[in-house]
Amino acid sequence: MMMKGRIMTGSCDQDAIRPGRKNPLFCRPIPHQRRHSFVSSCVRTRKHLQSEEKISMKNVLTLHEGRSLTVTFMSLFMCGLLVTSAQAQSSAPSEDSGGPVNTGGKGNRRFSDIELMKRFDLDGNGRLDREEREPARRMAIELKAESQRGRGRRGGPPRGEGAETVRPQDRPDALRLTEDDVELHPDRGLYDRETLRTLFFEFPERDWHEEMVAFHGTDVEVPATLRADGRLIGEVGVSYRGNTSFDHPEKKSFGVSIDAYEDDRSLDGYNTLNLLNANGDDSMMREVLFSNIASEYMPAPKANFVKVVVNGVYLGVYANVQQLNKDFIEEHYDTRKGVRWKVPPDFSGGGALSDQGTSSSRYKEKYELKTGSAKEQDWKELIAFCRLLQRTPETRLEEVLPEYIDVEETIRFLVLDNIFMDQDGYYSRGSDYYVYKDPDGRFHFFHYDNNETFDPPRGGRGGGPRGPGGPGRTPPEGFGPPPDGFGPPPEEVERGRGVRGRPGLDRPRRGAAEERRNENRAEDAPPPRGGRGGRGGRGGRGGDPSIQAPLALQNEKETRPLIAAILAVPAWKARYLELCRQIAEEALQEDVFLARVDAYRTLLTDAVTRDPFGPDRVDFLRSLEGTETSLVDIVARRRKFLLEHESLELNSDDDDGGSADPR
Repeated sequence: MMMKGRIMTGSCDQDAIRPGRKNPLFCRPIPHQRRHSFVSSCVRTRKHLQSEEKISMKNVLTLHEGRSLTVTFMSLFMCGLLVTSAQAQSSAPSEDSGGPVNTGGKGNRRFSDIELMKRFDLDGNGRLDREEREPARRMAIELKAESQRGRGRRGGPPRGEGAETVRPQDRPDALRLTEDDVELHPDRGLYDRETLRTLFFEFPERDWHEEMVAFHGTDVEVPATLRADGRLIGEVGVSYRGNTSFDHPEKKSFGVSIDAYEDDRSLDGYNTLNLLNANGDDSMMREVLFSNIASEYMPAPKANFVKVVVNGVYLGVYANVQQLNKDFIEEHYDTRKGVRWKVPPDFSGGGALSDQGTSSSRYKEKYELKTGSAKEQDWKELIAFCRLLQRTPETRLEEVLPEYIDVEETIRFLVLDNIFMDQDGYYSRGSDYYVYKDPDGRFHFFHYDNNETFDPPRGGRGGGPRGPGGPGRTPPEGFGPPPDGFGPPPEEVERGRGVRGRPGLDRPRRGAAEERRNENRAEDAPPPRGGRGGRGGRGGRGGDPSIQAPLALQNEKETRPLIAAILAVPAWKARYLELCRQIAEEALQEDVFLARVDAYRTLLTDAVTRDPFGPDRVDFLRSLEGTETSLVDIVARRRKFLLEHESLELNSDDDDGGSADPR
């Protein structure tokens, strides 16, 4: 067990990742012991910061309680949904089943599952048996159908291709497997990177797929029996998860609660599985590769690959990604306490730690609370931090912020997001990340939902990179010139004039099939509060890695305050640039990255080839190497751009002062 407060990172054995070595995937966790003196010297005690001459939370802002006078579209829609819930009761079980359906749950309704368990659990055993699920299923379908008249919410209504009820087992090319057909790995850990184990789920009912589609976005899990490596794990709760990934007709992502029906049940010590379908990623690797690499520099979820078989039908390869729960927190911070928020997909950019005022309702629209024991005071501290981040004078940031964030860890979070071009991350959308407030009141940030990393924004006509929300600027500073024929000339963009209000430039196009799967993705998030330019379609992967510069968004104090604050301090900016160069040299080094890809290519090719629901063999292999849009090519071009960028030149002074090496 590590010392409290010490960051656990991963360190690769350099011998293991040299070309020709057999095991380039394994990285052993070690305590992150080396911190630069300039960071530690910035740390001030809480007592010192609260002295009269120092800025503190209290004198940067005044918190107050109050109700918003604005009746939002969300409020109107959810009021309508509650009325619908009451109307639907006429076709639901009798009042003996437990009162009205709660379609909101705790916190903001955008993030709350439709609560059906309490109403339909007639025998009070904490689960819905088949007889109880039937009326619950009818109500779920009715509520979702009614909600189509309003804006979509998390999980419902079934939209686009996600609403289809094509049974995977009915496919003519469906492959059937038993435990006798697969290799077992009883002695390997759940997240062992060199292992491709097979998980077998058995649902009692043939219509398990229709049930899971109906219950997507509710608190109902469908029971199934799980077997792994020849072992009977027992009965678990299974649900379909995801927003965009749910639109895949047959191969959907799974959430699995190992301890749904037995509190002490686990799989290798873990009680939750996230099995992700790599939606839109023919390489299948982006999520896992990024998590593996990020874990060498900061706390990141463990990830590997598994094969999934349901009722004897092979559903193919899935990314197996660790849940960012209390177990994850304990692994890295030696405590299970603290408060976690998830910032889900949001095209408005309002979840980027920007100042949304003092009313908690504004923040509850953007940040999904993941800690049941959290109190209103925790919201107040998050609000205070967001306002402090944006309102603290630049001359005081170096003095103030170390009390509220781990500076080194935060720099690493931002560098990784930038270098690996996460198109669903803090830089691109100000969303799709986690916020953790530890027991000492310091905030930490983690990446999640990383299937759109290694994905440079494109400058083609289909749309520029996604900007930071706000008044429709595309592209923002540091993301290159606008597409040809749109907006002011490049020299004006370089002078900071930007492009405002241009429709269709928010997201590159990704081809017809992908566009159909994602045409309603904006429903996953509330509409922007103002004049952001219209959203473009999704284009093919493999845009220009030179569009996103190392110092992109450094002046976006209102829309990306964390980036602006870190880069406003010369010493932190120098450390940021130093890490950019270090990670580009290490993780993006051709032999090192190719060794990772080769190892997973060897591990996955046969399994992907036999997967009727994923990419075919040709598309899979072409997505890895040898084409302009392949992973290896994108990484090579990204590395070249970064190492040749003027801001990363060794011993060069930037215009804010400081050098690439602050020590």
